Amino acid sequence: MTPRFLPALLSLLLLSRLGAGQPAVPHPAPARADSLITAKAFPLLAWFEARPALQQALRAAPGLQQVARRQAQRSARALAQPVASHYADSLTWQPAEVRAVGQQLQALYSGQPAFRAAMLPVLARYPLYAGQPDTAVLRHAWQDAALGLNRIMRVYLANAAPRYPAIDSSSFPRHDAALARQVSQQVAPLVSASRRKPTLFYALPLQAALLALRLNGRDEAARYEPLRGGLNAAPSAAAARTAWARYPYQAILVPGSGPEQPGMALDSAGAYRCRLAAASYRAGQAPFVVVSGGHVHPNKTPYCEAVEMKKYLVGTLGLPAAAVFIEPHARHTTTNLRNTARLLAAVGAPPTQPLLVVTDAAQSRYILGMEARCRRELGYVPYRSLQRLSETANSCLPMPEAAQPDPFDPLDP
Repeated sequence: MTPRFLPALLSLLLLSRLGAGQPAVPHPAPARADSLITAKAFPLLAWFEARPALQQALRAAPGLQQVARRQAQRSARALAQPVASHYADSLTWQPAEVRAVGQQLQALYSGQPAFRAAMLPVLARYPLYAGQPDTAVLRHAWQDAALGLNRIMRVYLANAAPRYPAIDSSSFPRHDAALARQVSQQVAPLVSASRRKPTLFYALPLQAALLALRLNGRDEAARYEPLRGGLNAAPSAAAARTAWARYPYQAILVPGSGPEQPGMALDSAGAYRCRLAAASYRAGQAPFVVVSGGHVHPNKTPYCEAVEMKKYLVGTLGLPAAAVFIEPHARHTTTNLRNTARLLAAVGAPPTQPLLVVTDAAQSRYILGMEARCRRELGYVPYRSLQRLSETANSCLPMPEAAQPDPFDPLDP
């Protein structure tokens, strides 16, 4: 064997070793997972959940109670038929109900100063709607929550297609009797309680949606939280001491490459992207590397792209652990950029400093034409001033809209 083939052989042996064994997936306790998913996907509902004074106002609103009773009655009838898709149909918000709830919330906001004052902080969690009247922001936030809950139940109870069907679909076959039985057993007491006494208008659908995710084993959005702890504790501490202006870029983003082969932790494409990032880091391009990617390929893999890439960057390539952030939730290139913008904003990176995106040539070209997909799937583009620097590097500026929650992708909202 000639010497020029030795690096490739060593790389293959390394990747094989990385794939040995199965990592422990960090599943949070069910109650904690429910709370985290609600906070990330539905900030408006999480805000209600945490504030008894707001809950009192919502329970006292006759129109909201009427909607809740109507929904509970539909669900009670559906429970007589052991079909999960029927449960989903009964629990989803009808268009007229979404409008009615939106009008009721706007009336509470306009008519009760205490309600309005308590709601102002959560409206700032929706930067996509900034510049609109507060009542419009509230209506949009509610509509997003209602339609997001509908989507969870249609995908994870009725087998509708999610955004990424190959990796995010229901764990149960269509019309699965075992799923219907479990849903019936756990939803029936909730329906009964909703019919007996005044309840929060959103409680039954929210609890049913969280149950659907739990039964499907879909707690990805709740893993690795809080994101500034764990593998990110050291780089988060370092960020507080960083002189950002000394660097041309705030960070070097490495999008994940999920191996399709079961049992493989990191493939040659992911390792190659990491080597490109390590070279940029050593050249002083940025104070941090962000490795981005969740539990993606193959479906329900125990390996997290970001975690495995950090292991490779630190353990094999010798980068300091305090220089490598993990972003362990993204499921597509669009959210690699969105989630990295969120993470860097949270640790104090200057928003006017560009981000360097380093990857293989094919993905680098793909990123250049990704705006349409961002608008279609996210509703906005989470970056601006995208520039091609080389065959394997682009730069861009993160946008504040990246903080907008996405309830339509509950695995990475």
